[in-house]
Amino acid sequence: MPTGWRPNDVADKYPVYKIDDVYQFEKYNPAASPLLYAWSWVQVSVLLLMISWLFGNLASIGSPTMFVYGFYVFIYVYAFTELMSKNKYAIVWEFLKTIAGIGIIYYYGGWFGADESMPWITTVLTVYLILSFIVTTWFVLYDLRKPAVKSIAVQNA
Repeated sequence: MPTGWRPNDVADKYPVYKIDDVYQFEKYNPAASPLLYAWSWVQVSVLLLMISWLFGNLASIGSPTMFVYGFYVFIYVYAFTELMSKNKYAIVWEFLKTIAGIGIIYYYGGWFGADESMPWITTVLTVYLILSFIVTTWFVLYDLRKPAVKSIAVQNA
């Protein structure tokens, strides 16, 4: 039997919709303002720095604590992808990210040992988390409500 084969009665009862023409398929690309694109790049850049810190200091962070870090990264990614998808619940996820980040700093006394090499990092991260929540709230309440121009489609050569 070929891969993907299904009995006729199953195929009739549970149809699978396929893309007939991949060249005319419209990809998911919600319209967004240039400010949202810029803020998304800031979010991705900070996330990249945080993950780089995790990978660079994995041995010193330790086994149970690295899962806390990983869970925080999950919340972080989910929060800013909700904003990029223009979902109004991005505020909730951003609030959870902010509370989790400040909670981690408070509980562990810093950001997973980063204070030893960068004594200013706790202050910078706390300010960033609060600013991130404020910016996301602004986007959800004001910027996402107005119509945005579709981004320019990239054509394959």
